[in-house]
Amino acid sequence: MTGSRLTVGAACALTALLAAACTTGGAAPGSTGAAAGQNGTLRYAIIADANGFDPAKGSAVSDYTFARLLYASLVARDDGGKIVPRLAETWQVTPTSATFTLRKGLTCSDGKPLTAAGVAASLKRYADPVNGAQGRGLVFGPGNTVDITSDDAAGTVSVKLGTPWSDLLLGMSLPGTGIVCGPGLADLQGLNRGSVQGAGTGPYVVEKAQRGAAYTLKLRDGFTAWPGYAKLPAGDPPRTLQISVINNESTIANQLTTGALDYAAFTGPDGARFTGGGHTTITAPILRMFVVFNQRAGRPGADEKIRAAVAQALDATAFNKVYGGKGEVMKSYTDSTSPCVNTDDALVAKADPAAAKKALSGVELKLTGTNAVGGGAGNAYVQEALRAAGAEVTLRNVDNATWATEVLGNNGDWDITVMAHLNFSSSLTSGAVLLTGPTPPKGTNFGGAENPEFAKGMGAALATVDDTAKCAAWTEAQRALLTRHDVVPLATVPVTYVFTPRVKGVTPLGFLDPTSIRITS
Repeated sequence: MTGSRLTVGAACALTALLAAACTTGGAAPGSTGAAAGQNGTLRYAIIADANGFDPAKGSAVSDYTFARLLYASLVARDDGGKIVPRLAETWQVTPTSATFTLRKGLTCSDGKPLTAAGVAASLKRYADPVNGAQGRGLVFGPGNTVDITSDDAAGTVSVKLGTPWSDLLLGMSLPGTGIVCGPGLADLQGLNRGSVQGAGTGPYVVEKAQRGAAYTLKLRDGFTAWPGYAKLPAGDPPRTLQISVINNESTIANQLTTGALDYAAFTGPDGARFTGGGHTTITAPILRMFVVFNQRAGRPGADEKIRAAVAQALDATAFNKVYGGKGEVMKSYTDSTSPCVNTDDALVAKADPAAAKKALSGVELKLTGTNAVGGGAGNAYVQEALRAAGAEVTLRNVDNATWATEVLGNNGDWDITVMAHLNFSSSLTSGAVLLTGPTPPKGTNFGGAENPEFAKGMGAALATVDDTAKCAAWTEAQRALLTRHDVVPLATVPVTYVFTPRVKGVTPLGFLDPTSIRITS
């Protein structure tokens, strides 16, 4: 099977939706001192730089942010899981096919027409396993055959699958499926650098880029394919986005407090500072945190007894308190907002440090985690809990890009990680594709788990549109996963979005869509 690094099913997958919009001088690299809305400019910061600008290759939150701004997907997903228009105006779907009718008058970022054939070419490249699109398995189904055709006269694009995959339409809403126009497909290296003119289909284009520091994005003329969110706010989209890399939430919070920022998002305690005072706050449990093991031969995690002992050493309630205690203690690799999630407490290992010591005493474990979620406080908790159970644990608390490369890409020396899962689709599928199939680079099973019963249950769930049958299959899949301790469920980490009165945005399913940001009068 092949899969997706998106938890996107994030899965992707990856970490916190950490973004902030800076709007006055001195707040961020490249700041000019303009207040929000002056000359239509909005300052917007990301916690870590993007790995690249090819939407199909995105593997971290900054990648997804740029993908949304520069490339438009066929559809979007609104609150309640409703699919709404983006490039496509209407659609018809079955478990093995989908036909999308495009909006009239679509253009690429150089103003040239975007045709159905152009959309199909982008999707064909995404669907071809040779190209290594991160979300391919989540969109089309792991290992599935995909046939994509188009009709320019009718303005339609059709997708046919070899075997049923009931999440096809949902998958087409994910950031990685953003449509790339011909110039980008002809220069993939330039596409990844963000330097190809005419490659985009989204509302913004890159005007200036200084990797690791700052980017200037300009709203392009003639863009009409705004997502059809029910609660899209009134006002004007920013004409200029000054996107800066700011890696400290406390710094961002200080600037927001002094009026230097108009929007920010927090995973750490700084978000609690903005109650009242004219700020609007939205808190959403978008990060699903769980432990994953490196199960390759020779690694401690290859031993089920070690995995079980790690599960006994950890206390999900204590982990939740590390992040303020406002999250949900999970019973699977996602939370209760996902349909068909496990509700059986008996399948989740109980905290038992004394029992854990029998297996973990003297065991050496290399823990690598991202510091993008609350500075990596959860990683530190896991290290100390395992040390208390007798293990010898070394911790590498690294930036998100490094974590994605070393852990998700399996280019590092690691035994255990705390997955910070961005479940864009709010489904069990987005995490499942990270836990099944081939290992990187051929697939996204980054821990190398081999659990045939889990894969079987997942396949059965996604081959049906009958809700009862789907949940029955997911129940068996999760039972197989949890009883083998392939994952250790922890807790959700809420993200707090803070808006000043002049800035609004839409957070469908808890995720801010940056293309929805509006400046009000």
